Order: sequence, then C-alpha cells, then structure tokens
Amino acid sequence: MMLRMNSNVPVDERLQPFVVVTEIAEGQRLAGEVFQRKYRASAPDHGHHILALCRLDDGWATGAYINYLPHRHAMLIGGACTNGEVLRRLPLAHRELINLSGGLMLQMVRYAEARFAEQSVATFGHCGDARSWSVLSQCGYQRLDHPYLIVRWNRELDAEPRQALLASVAALGEF
Repeated sequence: MMLRMNSNVPVDERLQPFVVVTEIAEGQRLAGEVFQRKYRASAPDHGHHILALCRLDDGWATGAYINYLPHRHAMLIGGACTNGEVLRRLPLAHRELINLSGGLMLQMVRYAEARFAEQSVATFGHCGDARSWSVLSQCGYQRLDHPYLIVRWNRELDAEPRQALLASVAALGEF
C-alpha cells in the first residue's frame, strides 16, 4: 500500500516512499509506547497528534510523534519523541535520507506549522533541549525573554494582544 502526502505540505519528498507525516485523531494510541519511553507518562489525549509513520517490511510503524494544543488563537507544541527502535529497523539508505532531510521532528514541525498557520497567530514551545532547539530554530522559532519559552509568529499582533498572549503562555509553566 503506497500512502501519499498532500503535495502542498513541506515534507521532504525524498522520504515519501517510506515516511508519511500526518495528523491522526486519537493519535495518542499510536504514540503511547514511544511517549511512555521518553516521558514516563501517557501520551496526551488532547490536541492535535502529528505522527511520522515509517514503512517497515511488515507494515507501518510510529517513527516519531509531536503534539499541538490550541491555546487562545495560538498553538502549544510539545511532547516530541522519536522511536529509535523503528528507525533502527529501517534500511540504512532510508535512515541516511532521514538524516539528510533534517530528521523526522523537522518534517513533523514543518508539516504542522503549514497545517495550522491560518488558524494560529503563533506557536509556543517550552524548550530547554539543545537538540530540539536545533530543529525548531530551523522552522522560524525564536527565544523569548524567558529561560525556556520560544515562539514562532505566524502574523503580527498589536502590542497589547501580543503581551496578553505572551503572559497567558508564560503563566502555563511547562507544557
């Protein structure tokens, strides 16, 4: 079975024969194992579940996961995790193409940012991890005057609504 990506979503086309990046309703069921391994918690049952599915010899498996949660007129990004076991089962040539493309997290963030750009004035993250930051900075995220808070603006806001949105996100703490 060949799954095709929507051509207007910026996922590296070299990956299309063996990687599908998509939103899946109730995706926490497919991401539960990898999320549990990384965070020692259940995958969230809310928000938008973005998955990178990898084609293996015996079918499709969850290669990576990330969650986007609506907040006011913005999104919160979090819960990124990669399934190393699935990646190790891919042929070496496929792993090399994934690395050349910037990795599965980069593909998922690009997909989701394109998907949610019209409905979201910004996407906020809580990032203290250098590896995650190296990916998110490639997608237009900027550090804020906060130890871990980052943002990717999709459009300009006037000063007052911008400050109110920033304050509401900062008040959430880690997410």
